[in-house]
Amino acid sequence: MAIPDQGWRLWIDEKARWQDDTIHLPEDVDLKSLPNNAPSGGWEVLTSGVGISVTLPSTVEQHHWGHFGSRSYTSDEYAWAAKDPVPQNGAYRGVSWWWREIDIPASFEGRRIILNIRGARMRAEVYLNQKLVGYSIMEELPFDCDLTQAANTGGKNLLAVRITNPGGRYDWVDGATIEWGKVKFQRSHGFGGIDRGLTLSAHPIGMRIGDLWVLNAPKRQSVHAFVKLTDNASFAHSIPGAEHLVLEVIDEGTGRTLPARITFVGHVSEGVYKFVVTAKNAKLWTLTRPSLYRLRARWKSGDGAISTKAVRFGFRWFGPDGLGKDAVFRLNGQRIKLYSAISWGFWGLNGLWPTPDLAEKEVVQAKTLGLNCLNFHRNVGKIDVFEAHDRLGLLRYMEPGGGKFAIGKLPKGVKADANSVVMEPPHDEAELFSQRFMIAKCVAMVRTFRSHPSLIQYTLQNEIGADLNDPATIAILDAMRAEDESRSIVLNDGFVSPPRLAAQAWYAPYDPKIHRSDEESWGDWWNDHQGAGDQWNDSFYKDPRHFNYRQPLRSDIVEFGEMEGCAVPDNHTLMVAEIMQRGGSSYDLDDHRQIIAAYNDFLSRWDFRKAFPTAESLFLAIGKRSYDSWQQYMENARINDATDFAVISGWESTAIENHSGIVDNLRNFKSDPATIRSSLLPVRPVAKQRSLVVAAGEKAIFDLYMLNDTGVPATGTLTLAMTDPKGHNKTLAEFAAPTPGRDQFSALIKEAFVTPSLEIEGMYRFAFTHSGAPQATQFRDILVVDTRLQPVPGHLLRIGVADVWDTLRGQLSEIPGILVENFSAGTDYSAIVASGLTEQSTPAQKLGGDEGLQLQRAMKSEPVSGGLPGDMLAAVKAGTPLLVVAQEDGLADGVATQLAAEGAFSYAGQVGDFRAPWMGNWYFLRAHPVYEGLPVDQAMGVHYQVHGRQANGLLVDGPNVDVFVGYSRDHDRRVGAGTFTTKLGATKILFQRVPDLNGPMQQRFLRNALSWLCG
Repeated sequence: MAIPDQGWRLWIDEKARWQDDTIHLPEDVDLKSLPNNAPSGGWEVLTSGVGISVTLPSTVEQHHWGHFGSRSYTSDEYAWAAKDPVPQNGAYRGVSWWWREIDIPASFEGRRIILNIRGARMRAEVYLNQKLVGYSIMEELPFDCDLTQAANTGGKNLLAVRITNPGGRYDWVDGATIEWGKVKFQRSHGFGGIDRGLTLSAHPIGMRIGDLWVLNAPKRQSVHAFVKLTDNASFAHSIPGAEHLVLEVIDEGTGRTLPARITFVGHVSEGVYKFVVTAKNAKLWTLTRPSLYRLRARWKSGDGAISTKAVRFGFRWFGPDGLGKDAVFRLNGQRIKLYSAISWGFWGLNGLWPTPDLAEKEVVQAKTLGLNCLNFHRNVGKIDVFEAHDRLGLLRYMEPGGGKFAIGKLPKGVKADANSVVMEPPHDEAELFSQRFMIAKCVAMVRTFRSHPSLIQYTLQNEIGADLNDPATIAILDAMRAEDESRSIVLNDGFVSPPRLAAQAWYAPYDPKIHRSDEESWGDWWNDHQGAGDQWNDSFYKDPRHFNYRQPLRSDIVEFGEMEGCAVPDNHTLMVAEIMQRGGSSYDLDDHRQIIAAYNDFLSRWDFRKAFPTAESLFLAIGKRSYDSWQQYMENARINDATDFAVISGWESTAIENHSGIVDNLRNFKSDPATIRSSLLPVRPVAKQRSLVVAAGEKAIFDLYMLNDTGVPATGTLTLAMTDPKGHNKTLAEFAAPTPGRDQFSALIKEAFVTPSLEIEGMYRFAFTHSGAPQATQFRDILVVDTRLQPVPGHLLRIGVADVWDTLRGQLSEIPGILVENFSAGTDYSAIVASGLTEQSTPAQKLGGDEGLQLQRAMKSEPVSGGLPGDMLAAVKAGTPLLVVAQEDGLADGVATQLAAEGAFSYAGQVGDFRAPWMGNWYFLRAHPVYEGLPVDQAMGVHYQVHGRQANGLLVDGPNVDVFVGYSRDHDRRVGAGTFTTKLGATKILFQRVPDLNGPMQQRFLRNALSWLCG
C-alpha cells in the first residue's frame, strides 16, 4: 500500500548535534546498537504543530533556501567559487525532521511489515512510534525498514524520518569527498530531503520474497527472472524448493496473463532462484511501441504463509555487435545510433527529485527534440524518471556519480574537477570507508534499476584515468557485473582518444571477456569528449574529410561522450511563472527573479524594447543561438557514419552552472525544439555548407548527404532549390536517393556542389528536399554580405591606425574607398583606429584571438592594461573620430579607463569572460547603422560566429552613451556593452569589444563603423 505523498510536515532541528556522529555503511548497520536520536525538545515537538506542511518529493532547500543564512559558495561546493561571488548558497546543513501519521491495517497483524523508502539524502534515520526502524546513507537510493516490532496495527502510527545533510556540491563536479566524523565519502548534491512514493507491504514473519528482478536476453522474447527469498534465519540448514514459487507474466496494457513458458534454471546463490521466461506472443519493447509486462512472483511456504512481489519489464535486447570489424549498437537486432544529452540530476523546485509529471516531461521533451536517449551523468538515476522512460520509450545510460572512489582516492594535490586521474589505493580508514561506500553505492544502483528495459549501460565514471593493473579497477566492474551481466559495464566515458589516451575497460553483455585498452586499441570503445566549446563556427565543417566529430573508425564503438556546445540562459520568465504555478517554493526562485530584473533594466535603459519587448523574448532569442549550433553539430555526428553514440554536453541547466543545458531544470525548452529535432529526423537530406556567410558576388559550396537511420531504403528524388532575398525561387539540382548498404546510415551524394553567384545582399534560403519525406526537408540560410561598399561613397577616407593587430590592419586595408596608414601626430585623418596595444602588452595580447588566449594560459601571464598614445588622444579631443577595436580584456579595460577619465563615459569594469565553455556568454543587438546589412534584433548566433573565449562586455553609462550590443554570461546579474558609441567633447567614438565577426560580416562592420564615424 502507498503512503500518501501529501500530508507530511517538515521541521528544522537547528539544535541537533550531528557533526561528530559515527556513520555506518549498509552492511554495518545494527539498529539495536544505534542511538535513538529524538528531536531537540523531545518527541512531543513533532505533535505540537511546528514546521510546515510539505508534499513529497521535497527538500529543506525547496522551502527554506536562504532562511538560515546565505553565504558565498566554497570551492568544495562550486568549482568557480573563488572567482564568482554572484550566486549565494542558501542551503541548510544539519538535521531536519519529516513526519506524518500513517494507518497500518489490522490485517497486517502477525505479518512482517516492510516500509520501502525510494530515496533520501543524506543520512536517513527512520522512526516509527519513536522506535528506530531504519537507517541509510546511500543517498538517493532505496532502502527497506522493518516496522514489525514498532507497528500499531489497526491504529495510528507516527512515521518520522530524521534527515541529516552534511553539505555537498551544486555544480557538475563529482570528484570530491566530504568528511563527516571520522570518515569520508563522495560529496554528492548538497540538498537534504526525501523522495516520494513510500510504500508499506505485509509478508510472512518467516520467509518472504525479498527481491525480484528481470534481465533481458539475446533471445528477444525471453528474459531471465530472479527471485530472492529472505529470512531472518540462515539458509545454511535447508534451501527451499522452487516448487513453492509460482511466476506469471501480466500484460501491463490489458491486465491479462500472457502465455509463457517458465523454466527453473537453479539456485545461483544463497536464496536466489533463476528462471527463464519465454513468451512467443510477447510484443517487443521498442522506442515507438514500448510494450511493458509485469512479472509477478508468489511464494507459499509449508505452513501456508504467502509472499508476493511484482516487477515491471519489457522484452527487448540491446548491445554492441560486430566488434573488431564493423562495430555498432543494436536494439532488437537493428542498428541504432544513440543521440543523447547529459543530465546531472538537478531538478527544479527541490533540487534532487522530479515530481511524476516532471519525470514524464523530461522524456516527452527529449523525444520532442529528436533524442532517443538521455544520460544520468555524475549522478545516480531516479525511479520516477526510469518509469517514464520505460512507459514512453526512451533509452537511458547511467553513472553512479563519483564512481572512481570505488577504485581508491584522489592523489595528493589533484583537483576534484581534474579529468583522466589515476586513483591511488586508500591510505587510511577514512579513505577506505570512502571506497567501501562507493562500492556499496554502485552495487545498490545496479540492483535498483536492472529490470528497467530503458536502461542500456552502466559506466563507472565520467572522464576517469585508471591503472588497469590495479585489481581494484577491475574489481568494481566485476562487482557490478555480478548483479547484472545483461548490459555493458564500462569503466570510462571520456578521453580514451588522443592526446590523453585515458584507460578503457568494459564488459559486453553476457560476455566474460573484459576489453582493455592496454591489450586492444582503445579497448574496442573509442570515446572522446571533443568539441568546439562554443557556438557553431565555419571551421567546424570544411569538407567531407575535415570536420568536427569525424572519426571513421569502424572496428570499435565510436562515442562522442560530450559534444561541447554553446551555453545560453534559461527562459527565467517562464521558470518563475511555472514555479509560482507549482506552489511558489523552489530553491532557485530568487536567482531567476534577480536575473529577470537585471535584463529588464538593461532593455529599458538602452532602448532595446523594440527589438526585445520582454526579457523572455530576449532569453528565447539567445536560446536560438544554442539550438542552431546543435542542429549543425548533430548533423556532423550523423554524417560520420561510424558514430554510434553522440551526446549533447548538457541537458538541464542549474542556478549557477551547466548553462550548456538545452532545457532548464524544469525541463522547459530554451528555443524552438524543431531546430534540433529537424537534424535528428530518421530520414534527413543534408546540404552541409562550407560557410554560412558569403560575400556578395561569390558562390556558396555544399556537400550533399542523405542520412537514413531507419535501415530501410528511402527511395525518391532529392532536390536542392534556392530562394533569394527578393523571394525568387530556383531549382539547382536533382539526384536519385541512394540505396544504402547494410547498417549504412550516411551517404555522400555530391561533394562540393557550387551554386551560382550570389549577388543580392541578404539571406538566401536553400531547401534540400526528399520527395518521399517532404517533412524532412532541410532549410539552410546563407547570409550574403556586400563587402564592396565604400564607407562614404565618392570620398577617399584617410585612416590612421596605431597599436592594432595585423589582422585588423589587413581587414581595414580591404575596405574600398579608404587609405590606411600608421598614425602620425599632426596629420589630418578622417578617423583613427586603435586597439590599445602598448610596448608593455604581453606576447599573448600582441598575438590576440584564440591563439593569444592559449598562449596566455600556457605562459600563465596576466593581461596588461592597454591605452591610447597621448598624441592620438589629443587628436580625438581635437575632433578626429575614434574607432576602438579592443577585443581583449586588458586592452579593453585600459582604454575604457583612459576614456572614462577624460569624461567620455562612466566605467565600472567588465562583466567577465565565460569562465568555462559549458557555462557560456552571449551578445545580442538591436538595429543601428553600425550593423547595417547584418542581422539585427537578435542574439549574435551562427552567422556572426563570435568566439566566446574572447568575449566580454563593458559596464558603461553616461549622457552621450548609446549601447546597441549587449553582453552577459551564465547566471550573471550584470549586462554590459559589446558595442557602444559615445562622445569625447563633440567627437564621435565607437567602441567595439565584440570579437571578430564571421569573415565578410567583419568587413561590413568595419565599413559601417567608418561610415558612421565619418559620414
